[in-house]
Formats: sequence, structure tokens, C-alpha cells
Amino acid sequence: MTMIRPLRIAIYARYSSDLQNPSSIEDQVALCRQLVDDQFHGRADPRAVLVFSDSAISGSTLQRPGLIRLMNAIKAGRVDVVVAEGLDRLSRNLKDIAGIYETLDYHHVMIWTAHEGRISELHIGLKGTMNALVLRDLKARIKRGHRSRIAAGYAASSCAYGYRVVRGVVDEKGANINGLREIDEAAAPVISRIYDEYIAGRKIPEIIAGLNKDGIPAPNGGLWKRNAIMGGAKKQEGILRNEIYTGKLIFNRSHVVRDPVSNKKKFIHNPESDWTKVDVPHLRIISDAQWAAVRVIDQPKPQQPRQRKTPVGLTVYNQHALTGWVKCGWCGGSKSLANETRYLCSTHRYAKSCANSRGTKEPVLMARTFGTLYHRIETGPDFTPGLTEFFAHQSRRRTELENQEQDIQARIVRLLDAVEHGVDHENARDRILRLQDELGQIRAELTHDLPAPLPVEAAIRARLMNAVQSVELSNDVPTQRLMFQCLLSEIVLTPIPDKHQGETVVIKLREEGWAEFWSSISSE
Repeated sequence: MTMIRPLRIAIYARYSSDLQNPSSIEDQVALCRQLVDDQFHGRADPRAVLVFSDSAISGSTLQRPGLIRLMNAIKAGRVDVVVAEGLDRLSRNLKDIAGIYETLDYHHVMIWTAHEGRISELHIGLKGTMNALVLRDLKARIKRGHRSRIAAGYAASSCAYGYRVVRGVVDEKGANINGLREIDEAAAPVISRIYDEYIAGRKIPEIIAGLNKDGIPAPNGGLWKRNAIMGGAKKQEGILRNEIYTGKLIFNRSHVVRDPVSNKKKFIHNPESDWTKVDVPHLRIISDAQWAAVRVIDQPKPQQPRQRKTPVGLTVYNQHALTGWVKCGWCGGSKSLANETRYLCSTHRYAKSCANSRGTKEPVLMARTFGTLYHRIETGPDFTPGLTEFFAHQSRRRTELENQEQDIQARIVRLLDAVEHGVDHENARDRILRLQDELGQIRAELTHDLPAPLPVEAAIRARLMNAVQSVELSNDVPTQRLMFQCLLSEIVLTPIPDKHQGETVVIKLREEGWAEFWSSISSE
């Protein structure tokens, strides 16, 4: 007699808003378990049902830890049926839900929901379109809410240089009021100084040199650079182009779209006629006369974007693989690429407090960097001990995270019970939201699979060598930067003593980064 294998069921639950009750997940799971019992009674083992969930994550993205684990389980052949409360729990994006359906259909996995029953292609077309419209309406309502906040004089964006966030103010209901700003008394004179010097005819490099010479920290806490003062003309960024200093809050300068192929966000500048401007006189730092005078001087000329051709014919805009790792051996400051030719000391260029004016060309540093990596792989110490210890630590870390996940879930449940018994609702809600943030971070880290067993040392070296060679030959800057983040500590360039030109090059690697790099190439 042939035994029929029980169906392997996976339940997926999700809620999107931080303000929703976390018990929504439990309610959805209970509803799905009832559906499993009704539709698959006798054909599935209730004890073997897998549960995947995502808390406070929008259905507009596929980058959800619980959904990623579900899709990995499906691709591994561990699921026959996916059950959810509704199709919108899986996704509200029409393209994404169609892609999920195609993937599940390829792996012979059915979708059942409590609201729609068994999902077919007809459901995907009709329901997916409806969910996409709901998502679009939700985005419009959020934007209307932001616009109303701006109209009331509250900021809806990050805090600009020259201002501080005001905290601890509550309304008549005792709820915290967000979006309040006040002038930073220490930074306001710096802004006035920049405007006065620019109006007086000083060039931007001269203004930058003066600020750095006087030891005034830039908005990021480091040295002043051109972008902090001028910024982008289209979006009116930078101190000399930001209208906030005249006492005006501005909203809707840009909007976000997602690339339908890569799913990456892209910011699109809106025409100035679509911007929302509100007067906030208490935030004024400069006068209208100062603003008008700067506008007369600041007449940017149209410029063609700088570009260079890579060996494979691709055009790359202002991207350099080694930016951030190159340091000056005299002052310890960063070196950046000047005129796309040589890495020069930024402290020398902007603050004039370092005498190192020498530079080294980018191709020379790239060749030396890859040569150092090859030499380490070929002649350095064995990789096996470090990789073994790293992955053992990962295993221990995973156990700790799983315990933390259970502990936080229990604490959230206790807080919800306390609210039901009369504990202060606002304080409990704030604590629950913080715990949800911690829970989301833990679950995101748990999505990473444990590594496969390590091969012998010779195979490890061969695979690392091939991976590094592949990155070098790709001429792909983002790929190279990802590898350097793992393996590169810094590149120190120091003028050669008793010579009028040239620098010594010292390349320091991150020995602990080889395990991270191995993990990245093992998951490909």
C-alpha cells in the first residue's frame, strides 16, 4: 500500500504599521490554522506547520526577513502550500505578487488565503491590481499628512545645519509633538559669516579655508568642503542655497520611485511649482537682503557631467573604488581623487594645515592593492583557522539571537496584557515600538543562512584567488568597493624623504575580513 506524504504547510502573516497591535500576527496565524484544519484536514500534520511573519514592514517591498525565509524554504522544497489571511499580506505590489505567484507555481506550491480561497492567475490579476491601488492611495494619504504638518509649521524632514530638534513637548492629550525645530545659537553665527563673506566677494575655497583654519566644525563634525556650502542647485541644498535660513519650511522637493528591475529607490526632483513653502519666522537666520544678494552672485553655469570610459566601454559617473581608504602619511587625513588623476591630501587642499601636496594616480594604487591581495592569498597564513572560528561564532550568535527573539516576543505580550489591565497606554506603546525595532533587527540578522562546510586549505585559497581576480577583471566599481569593505583597512601614502616627488605606499588589509568575503562568495 502506497503511503501518501502529508502536505507541508507554511503560514505567512504580516502587519505594516508600527501603530497596529502586534497581536495582529497571532490573530492572522490563528485564522490560517483554522483554514488549514478546514481545507486540509487529514492531509497535513498541524504540528509540522511552518510559520513565517513580518512585523511593522510595508507590503510594498520584498525585503522582509520573514518573506525571505519563506521563499528560501519554498526553493529548498520544504513547502507544498502557503496560507495567508489575504493576498495583500504577501504583497501589495502588482509586479511583486505576480513574481511570487510565478515562483511558487514553478516549485508546484499552492497559495490559499482566508479571504480569497485558493489563489489562481485570475486572483493575481484582479486582486493584485486592487492592492496596488490601495497602496497608491496609502502613499497619497501619507503625503497629504506631511503637507498638513508643514502647513502647521512642523518640519517633516531631517534637521538642517543651524537648527536643533526640540524634544519633550506634548499636546493637550499628552502625546509627543514631533517636527519642532529651534535655532542653534552656536551655528547661526557661522551661517551669517558664510553669507557675509560670499556677498563681500570671497570665493568658496577661501571661505572653506577660513572656516577650517579657525577650527569651526563642519555640519558632519569634520572639515568643511564645498558641498556643505553650495550643495545642489536643483534641490537647493547647501547653506547658500537652502531657503530654510530665510524662515521658510519647504516640502515636496523630490519624490521617490523604485526601479522596476533592481527595486532600488531613486529620488526624482519635483518642479519648484510643486513645492510647499510655509513661513516660520522664528527659524529665520539671515535677512531677505542677504538672500537676494547671494542669488545675484550665485548664477551657476550649465556643466556637462564629468565622466570617464572604463576599459569595457561603460560610463561611470564620479565613482572611484578606493575612495575612503586612502590616507595621508603626514597628517592622517583622507586623500581624495582630484581632477580624476591623483589622490591628494584633503587637509592640504581645504585647510592648508598639511604640507603634503604630492599625489599618486588611481591605476597605480589599484594595481598595488590587488597585488597585495594576491600575495596574501598565495603566501600568507592558513585561512582555515580563522574561517572556522568565525563560523563557530556565527553559530553561537544565531543561538543568542533566537533566544533574544523569544524574550522580546514574551515582553511584548506582557506589555499588551498590562495595557489591557490599565497601565498607561502611551508609555507602553512607546516601549512596544522600541521592542519591535529590536525584533526587526534580530529577525533581519536571522535571515542569513549558516555557511556550508569548509573545503581543504588549498581549495579555499584557489576559490579566494578566483574571486579576487573576477572582481578585478569586472571593472565594476560597486563590486570592487564591496570587496574592499571586507578586505581593505587603509592605504597610507607618505612623501619619500629626500626626494622632490613620489610617495611610499603601505597597504593594510583586514585579516578578519576574509571570513566576511568568503561568506559573500559562498552565497553566490
